[in-house]
Amino acid sequence: MALVNHAKREINAKIVYYGHEGAGKRVSLQYLYDRIKPALRGAFKTVPASGDSLIFFDFSPFEHPVFGGYRIRFHMYSLTGKVTNPAAWKMTLKGADGVVIVADASPDLVPATRESISQLRGFLSAYGVGLHDIPCVLQLNRVGNSGHSSEADLAMELDVPDMRTCLSEAGGGRGVLDALSLISRDIMARIGQDDTLRSGERGMTVEVGLDPDGKLSPLLPESEELVLGEEPNRPGAEKPFSSVSKQKKGAQGCDRPQVELAGEGASCSDGTVRIPLEIMVAGESRRLVVSVSIEQQ
Repeated sequence: MALVNHAKREINAKIVYYGHEGAGKRVSLQYLYDRIKPALRGAFKTVPASGDSLIFFDFSPFEHPVFGGYRIRFHMYSLTGKVTNPAAWKMTLKGADGVVIVADASPDLVPATRESISQLRGFLSAYGVGLHDIPCVLQLNRVGNSGHSSEADLAMELDVPDMRTCLSEAGGGRGVLDALSLISRDIMARIGQDDTLRSGERGMTVEVGLDPDGKLSPLLPESEELVLGEEPNRPGAEKPFSSVSKQKKGAQGCDRPQVELAGEGASCSDGTVRIPLEIMVAGESRRLVVSVSIEQQ
């Protein structure tokens, strides 16, 4: 569970980008760092870790407090290059609130990816955590060269058939923001289940949707205005938070909820922004209007 600093009214969540050597972890984190507004991010750092190289930075996806006045900050970690000491991965994964598994889908690297995922299960089990006990996203690079008909087939071969997937080209940035969006939403949904954080002082509220059980859960907004700076000049880079390739069925066979803007879009009156949403769960469509109260300081 994310660490909550009640004195600073801040929630700190840890995301680890995990994968074998050359999968695209450093490129992905560097791309994300370049896209985030400088005012919302910390420094990009590289430090030695048990003989290997650890990279990390932190950022806030919101310019305003959420969850009853608490700010949220994501701390992004990964190891780069050839990891010579497995203890470095175990240390990096300690306390992770979510994991993005970065995998090169090239046929000759599928066995290495499958082995690295097996090792990931072992690292997490040392902390009493299963791979499906925390939010995880499979970020697949170079799927076009894999020879598989779909990402679902590749996820099956990697022994993670129920994990949500995101197609990417880390070098150009395509799909990298989509993976961050997926993992961030899942982490925020878990944090939002803590009633003590949702019943605090009145302020800007967080967008909500329905989880598979029909409960309200917060979602990371799909707006680049809050999070992102100018697009770096990278060939093949895409607009953030575009459509994401997902597994439709979870472990229990339930459809994943999908949220879309409904009607004519958001409206604003009397200091309140109203956002009409259409939520599709298990083939059924539901309407929900999210009201955001804005108070001037």
